[in-house]
Amino acid sequence: MKYLSKKDKKILKLSVISCLTTVVLFFLLSTLTDCNPILGGVLYSGDLPNQYLSFFQYYRHLMVGNWSSAGFTFLNGLGGDMAGNIGYYLLSPLNFIIFLFPASKMNVAVYVIILIKLGLMSGTFTWLTLKWFKFNYQAYPIFLGIAYGLSGYSVAYAGNVMWLDGLVLLPLIAYALVRGIKTNKWLAYSILLACGIIFNYYIGYMICIFLVILFFAYTVNSFTNRKLFIHQFIGFAISSIISGLISAVVILPTFLNLSSNKLSQADFNSNFEIKTLISGGKAISRLFIGDTYNDWAPIFVGTLALIVFVLYFIDSHNSIKERITNLVIGFIFILSITVPKVYLLWHGGQQTIAYPYRFGFIIVFWILLLAAKELSNLSEYKNENKKERLVAAGIYLLVSLAAVYIRRRIGPWNIYAWVAVLIVIIFGILVYFSDKRFVRVTLLLVGLIEIAGNAYIGLNHLGMKSNAYPAYVSENQEIISRIPASDKSGRLAKNYELNNDRGEGYTFGYRGMEEFSSNNDSRISSLMTDLGFSTFRYFYYYQTGSVVTDAIFNVKAFIDSSLTNQSISPEYVSYGLRNDLKNHPVILKQGNKTVYRNETLPFAFAGGLSNKLKFKEENPVYNQNLVLNSLTQTKEDVLSYSSKQAKIESNNIKLKFAKGKFKSERITQDKPGTMTFTYDNLKPKQVGYIRFSKNLMDQIIVLDSYQLKQNPDYRLPFTVAINGKNIHLQQYTDQLIGVQADKDGKLTIKMTLDGRANRVDFKYPRFVSINQSALTNKVNKANNRRMEFSAFRDSYVAGNIKIDKNESLVTTIPYSKGWKAEVDGKPVKINRTLKVFIGLKMKPGVHQVTLRYKTPGLLIGALISIVGIISLVIYTWYLKKNKQADKSSNENK
Repeated sequence: MKYLSKKDKKILKLSVISCLTTVVLFFLLSTLTDCNPILGGVLYSGDLPNQYLSFFQYYRHLMVGNWSSAGFTFLNGLGGDMAGNIGYYLLSPLNFIIFLFPASKMNVAVYVIILIKLGLMSGTFTWLTLKWFKFNYQAYPIFLGIAYGLSGYSVAYAGNVMWLDGLVLLPLIAYALVRGIKTNKWLAYSILLACGIIFNYYIGYMICIFLVILFFAYTVNSFTNRKLFIHQFIGFAISSIISGLISAVVILPTFLNLSSNKLSQADFNSNFEIKTLISGGKAISRLFIGDTYNDWAPIFVGTLALIVFVLYFIDSHNSIKERITNLVIGFIFILSITVPKVYLLWHGGQQTIAYPYRFGFIIVFWILLLAAKELSNLSEYKNENKKERLVAAGIYLLVSLAAVYIRRRIGPWNIYAWVAVLIVIIFGILVYFSDKRFVRVTLLLVGLIEIAGNAYIGLNHLGMKSNAYPAYVSENQEIISRIPASDKSGRLAKNYELNNDRGEGYTFGYRGMEEFSSNNDSRISSLMTDLGFSTFRYFYYYQTGSVVTDAIFNVKAFIDSSLTNQSISPEYVSYGLRNDLKNHPVILKQGNKTVYRNETLPFAFAGGLSNKLKFKEENPVYNQNLVLNSLTQTKEDVLSYSSKQAKIESNNIKLKFAKGKFKSERITQDKPGTMTFTYDNLKPKQVGYIRFSKNLMDQIIVLDSYQLKQNPDYRLPFTVAINGKNIHLQQYTDQLIGVQADKDGKLTIKMTLDGRANRVDFKYPRFVSINQSALTNKVNKANNRRMEFSAFRDSYVAGNIKIDKNESLVTTIPYSKGWKAEVDGKPVKINRTLKVFIGLKMKPGVHQVTLRYKTPGLLIGALISIVGIISLVIYTWYLKKNKQADKSSNENK
């Protein structure tokens, strides 16, 4: 502090005030809306509870010494490269805060990180405005910083914690850019931009696009001659390239990881479209209080800032060139919101799944920056532009009335639409008289109330009352730690989750069966779909596993919970789908949890590569038999449809059956309709499956916390109960539901249409039998041909195997480009098993096999980063030397 000037000390002090005010406000607002986990809430924003918390648990495992999982790890679903996940989620320097908390308090740790980042956002924006503009009233830059930290974007996307570093750095990078243009000093710019890219390459990419816009905007406004412009452009280009080089250690491995999965999905944008009028109208609506859902561009920054933003364009104190330049920038943002190709450009050419208009923070920054410029004018020129103030308020009043119309036509409609109009009128009056001190104080207080009110409305959609996370983590850590090592040598699965978190393998350190990440290999998801699991490009579930898929994927242990859905808290989901395991050996029991042991194939054995299988669509029974028989080179099926028929009864339902499908329609809308299918001729306690069609899956809402919270009278549209116990399913494909008949051989399936659901079409819920002896024979055959491991780690597998004629080494280790194979000490080509796993064609005999994984691009990326750092040092030295030479030359003149 002693090295700072008096002015800089004051700027820092005001920035700290802005930072702390935002932290306090968000803490209070999140508490009132049940979003504060410190006080028993859940911030259900973004994918925070159902994805990011598990990534942070992985980060904890990694940083305490489990470095072998930094490349390829079996904690990543079935297994996968972690370069993309680390590069996207886990490189913020603030992540070290998690080590101040135990693993069971990870939700609190991440919440604290969010608090700090939002505060820093406000602080850095206030700092920027004070460095760039002169304010006679210091409360203005503090207010603008708070508006940036609690903008509609910040609130709606607060749970996307990995994005916030870029928002913190953006004001600093913008300042460093302009400083570089003015003084030809680029060191700070290069370092800050490199940090922005490294901390989160996705947001860093968007910042890079904006920096190009900002560079040209500034140089056009300050243009004096072509030579100077070329000189400035060269400095900007070289410094930006150096930043890219420095970040290569992250960017190159991440790009290579994405190029083999996400970026390779050519059809991803095939159905993408933007309805121009609707998207533009929604964007206008999002400028006003009370419209904070994140299904459209969340760009609210407060009415005061927006009126002053409009005033900027009609204030004659701002140069015409500057205003025209910013109108062009505004036009670019309009195109970004309404034109698909421009929208996709901001998102790296990829359609967004949820959380659209992720570049919205750039628009927020730009609006507030122009508002800051105009507020500095108000401070300086006082009474000179009162007429323009009235015009600006009038224009924005017309925009607010348009927003009322838009909300009525395309929604969501609420009382806040008219509240927004009233607020515009109030702010218009206050801005007009803002030269008086009392009015300014009132103006900023009302502005602060509006910012806080909008944040409250937004957070109120995201919170739920629950304190289940700490106990859930502690209990499951204990259970999993008690499972014998031999049963954890394979994969582990369970039938319950918190918040549908498909990354609990990261949290509890086991080899899992589920994945949720934008960096997931979609080819695995495709295979899982054919086998009867709920999947999408970015995820796959395993709740509807069977004894066949347990065997295929080496699921040695399965944890079953007897708790009902949401019995612990709104975020707890119990699927209850694996009653087919009731006759399996029990490994241990703890409270409501039972751990079963399964018969499984080894991770690696001699069998068939199975790369030319022809799956039948929506037929998991056929496809599972096909895979198991092909891998083990056997013929007898384990699963088969039973010829037994169910008795069917319906109440308040009109039911029609044709060609194996039912069409059902509720008769009376004010009461529920039910359909009951009863198998009463099974063996006592017989286990098996019911094949449910995906039409049913689409009807069942798994996590209904929001509906229950918003409306106590809310009724689920569709439910299914088996032998009186509700089950909860996921959609996308036909699935097999594990069931067990009662002691009399009876199995009852009851479906209920209620709420807003009036009809559903579905296939006959057929019973599927299990041939246990056939399964045992296949498992024994594969185990007799197993690879005997001498080492089995995340990135290194070695062992010996005997191969007979017409056999190959088959594994369920997902293939990634980083894997290299050696047989008897010689490199060999990796083939595939089921097109997605590692497989090796080998000659008959006993062989020693070694599989090593090295993250593609990591070494080259590190070398490029070193080159970038050296280049930065040399370029900085060159600029300094050149400046000294110019100075000496001028002195000699």
